[in-house]
Order: sequence, then C-alpha cells, then structure tokens
Amino acid sequence: MYQQEIERINEELYFIAASPATRRLRTQAELLSQSDVPVLISGEAGSGKTTAAQLIHSLSIRSSYPFMRVKCAVLTSDLLENELFGYEHTSANGRPESTAGKFEQCAKGTMLLDDFDAMPDAVQRQLLRMLESGGFIRRGGQNSIRPNVRIIAATSGDLESAAAEKRIQVELFYRLTVFELRVPSLRERHEEIPLLLGHLMNRLTQRYGVPAPRLSSLLLDACQQYPWPGNLRELENFAKRFLAHGDEEAALLELRSSPDYRFASNGETDNEKVNGNGRAPTSIHSSVLNMPKGRSSLKLLVRNAKGEAERTAISQALEQTRWNRKAAARLLNVSYRALLYKIQEYHMTPPEESLRFLGTDGMR
Repeated sequence: MYQQEIERINEELYFIAASPATRRLRTQAELLSQSDVPVLISGEAGSGKTTAAQLIHSLSIRSSYPFMRVKCAVLTSDLLENELFGYEHTSANGRPESTAGKFEQCAKGTMLLDDFDAMPDAVQRQLLRMLESGGFIRRGGQNSIRPNVRIIAATSGDLESAAAEKRIQVELFYRLTVFELRVPSLRERHEEIPLLLGHLMNRLTQRYGVPAPRLSSLLLDACQQYPWPGNLRELENFAKRFLAHGDEEAALLELRSSPDYRFASNGETDNEKVNGNGRAPTSIHSSVLNMPKGRSSLKLLVRNAKGEAERTAISQALEQTRWNRKAAARLLNVSYRALLYKIQEYHMTPPEESLRFLGTDGMR
C-alpha cells in the first residue's frame, strides 16, 4: 500500500488518489478550495461525493470550522426549511424562542447540500434569495441573518434535465453550477481497487479487533473485473461480508456470477487461466463447464441474471446428487460452507421425493 496516495481528511475519512482520474480530482479540489464560490459535485451514487466535498473543506481556510451535510431528499419542505434556516416560535409560557438552522450552526464553515436536485421548490426559492442578498429571515422571525458559509451542492442526477423540466430554479441552477467537480465511478478507476480494498480491510479489522484476511491475487483480479455499480459503498459492503465469512470461494462466486462481470483483457476468463499448479482456479462456473452435456455453459451463465444463473447451477448439482449437499459441493468444486450460504440465500428447499435419500451428511 502506497501511503503517499492515502490522504487523511479526518479521524474516520481518507481520500485515496492512485489513478489519473482521482489525481485529477485531487488537483481540482485543491484549486476550488482556494475560493468561496459555490461548487456542484456530481457523480454516481456511492462514488464518494461527500468525501470530495470534505476534501475541499479540509484544504480551505475554513477547515478549522464546521463541515455539515444536509440530505435534501429525506425531509419534507417545511422540515428542510426549518433544518436549514431555523425558526422562531412562542414557548408554552409565552416567551419568544428561536432555533438556529444549519446555516447559522455552520458559521464560517462549509455546508454540503446532498441530493440537491430533490430540494423542494419553496426551499430552493429561499436558498436563491439568500445567495442573491447574502441573508435570510428565519420562519416566524423578522430580523435578517447573514451567514458566512461556503455552499457545496451534490447530485447523482442530471441537473440540466432537472432545470429544463423546471424541477430546479433556473437562476439557482446557474449560481450553483459555475464550477462543477465530477467524481469518477469506481469502474473508471479500477486500478485503485486493490489499494481501496486493502485500506478498507485495514480500517475494518482495526475497528472490530479481528485479524486481517489475506487478499489473494485471484480475488483482487476478480474485484478489478467487476464493475461495482454501487461504487465505493458497494465495495465497502463487500469488504464487510468477506471479513465476516472469510470464504474466498464465496466471494469469488458473488463477483463472477454477475452478468456484468468482465472478461480479462486478453479474452480469457478467470476460469480459463491456470494457477501455479497448472490447474484452473476453482469456482462454481468452471465446475458447471464440466457437467454433463446439456448443462449451462459459461456464456449462458454470464448472460443470465446473477441470481438465476447461480440458482440454476446449484439446483442442477443438488438434483444430480439427490440433495446430498456435501456431494453437490464437491461436484461444484466449492466449499461446503459456501454452498450452504447460497442455499440459504436463495431459500432453496429439497423436494419431498428427495427427503428419503438425505442422510446426515446431506442435511447438515
């Protein structure tokens, strides 16, 4: 792991730049940190937009002040307005009381408006007035408040389409899109995956106090060929599952069964490569290839949906062995534990006519 490519933002957050795409992102973030203009951060869900926003904040002169994030998609219009701008009301004993909103609480700091395109129209209008005049009035109040806050908006959607469809105030759109920072998806920086996965494993093992598992070159190669539609969020969930069960065969099965799993650049699949012993790596797909004629081929498995492909292959092996699970695991050339995990995941149960053939080994 190259420590110079891992930048600590705070106690829990790190920014990793080990590809041309993320190094370019790091350079752009540093340039944007030198000014106070609003910034739009775009990118797919789970790609790291919040991390990019916190990187800008940490590099700016506002770094010693608060960084706050508000999720615009989870609150109703009234609640979001109160959350951002605060409100004034009369208490039960008749005394006037005020509640400061996030813009006041974030004084001199940076505010991230996440899922900005989901912000209700009424809140958009109030935000626009604040950007135009430099101040706002709390709900129920009379005095103007002028917050000193850097605003960053983030979206996973298409803001231009949202503006054209009038789901976003046009003036607000232009004010927030003067500078746009695009966070690349994980498939656009697949060379970073071994570093990211290793870093995630180190953090998780330290957090849970467990030994770090060994990440084989075969597993890392499979991770680089998988497209990660859920990006960093999906990669972290994968790392947690692998840390929990520690079964590499189950992890490989999970990745290779995806219809989006890519072939190697030389045209061979992992199943066609050989290891140091001259044998093909074991996986449920390579085992299915050796089944009797009429079984699913690798190409068919890749074309089919992930769940259907796995379930079909496992079902065929169980039928062939009359639901003896240990025998089916040997036929599929996967661990017994990995097979049990998949049987449970797909809620598979033996047909009644097979029950009388199941001995102790078959039921465990």
